[in-house]
Amino acid sequence: MTSHPLKIPLAILAAAACLAGIALLVNGVGQQKVTAEMLRNDAIFVYDAPIPLNVFSLTDDEGQAFTNASLSDQWTLVFFGYTFCPDICPLTLASITRFYDLLADNGEAQDVQVVMISVDPERDTQEVLHNYVTYFNPEFTGASGEYADVYTLARTMNVTFNYVAMDDENYLVNHNGEVMLIDPQGSNVGFFKPPYAPDLMRENFLAAKRYLSR
Repeated sequence: MTSHPLKIPLAILAAAACLAGIALLVNGVGQQKVTAEMLRNDAIFVYDAPIPLNVFSLTDDEGQAFTNASLSDQWTLVFFGYTFCPDICPLTLASITRFYDLLADNGEAQDVQVVMISVDPERDTQEVLHNYVTYFNPEFTGASGEYADVYTLARTMNVTFNYVAMDDENYLVNHNGEVMLIDPQGSNVGFFKPPYAPDLMRENFLAAKRYLSR
């Protein structure tokens, strides 16, 4: 008896090819196909062109100068917040911590740093800021400075903040919740948008890194 080759309908073959293509893209094999439009989603936004930061001078949580040079030769996630923040800041830093741990677990954190810049320099002393950021991760950096310097840098990144008095002694600081992404040249290239899902942050960060490094 003569055997006949198995005949598979073309529609099924086409569907299988389509699914394979999606799987390749999700798994990173199709990483060269990442475009700016793909990175404008509900989790991340990448600018059409990098935005250079004006010259700034702050102090980090270990008393060292924190300047434009501190952002060179690595990718940096910058979050503007403050240690007395009741909700947004601890939730955001917890998500960033998990994101950073995922990178570290996969050997992808060598060229990544996380910085929280305080929008409350009056209360966030060096010691207070250091204890706060290192509670989330010993590798994280805190930075602050004179109000005018922090305000100017924040505005460069389209971040705003303002003080809201609670009583004669206490106040809150309203501020943006986005996490800014800085490239190894020290330019602002985009931002992550809340709410933060660590897994999705990692996928989008790696995709943005490939796209911006091309």
